[in-house]
Amino acid sequence: MSMAWERTRRRYELTHAVLAEVTRTGRPDIPAGLLGEIDTLYGDLDTFLSDLRRRWYLMFDARLDALLEHSPPDMARAVAGLRRDLDREQPAFRLLFDAHPARTAVDDHHRTTLRAATGVDQPVAHARTRRVS
Repeated sequence: MSMAWERTRRRYELTHAVLAEVTRTGRPDIPAGLLGEIDTLYGDLDTFLSDLRRRWYLMFDARLDALLEHSPPDMARAVAGLRRDLDREQPAFRLLFDAHPARTAVDDHHRTTLRAATGVDQPVAHARTRRVS
């Protein structure tokens, strides 16, 4: 196994360990042992959180592709619903994003591409969504 693949695998496992712990406890606290591994694999917590945001946006974009195929009449409402559903299904991401709300380049890039693809200007992943009436 190459060094790059080994690092990717370790990051994947670490991400799942952190998300599992947050899901288990219902709290955004990352245990010291996992923080040490985050520092080793990512360099710092901010880089890890940026990678988590990237992963969340990948899930969002996969669902957005399906949404765009159906061209909903109210795109803003449909996109907000997609975001709300993903937050509900992935609560560990939401807990971590709420606890660490710093905006990243990943957020800015996704907001720009979402606006270009849909015409909808949505808040970044860490911003709480409001119910659209």
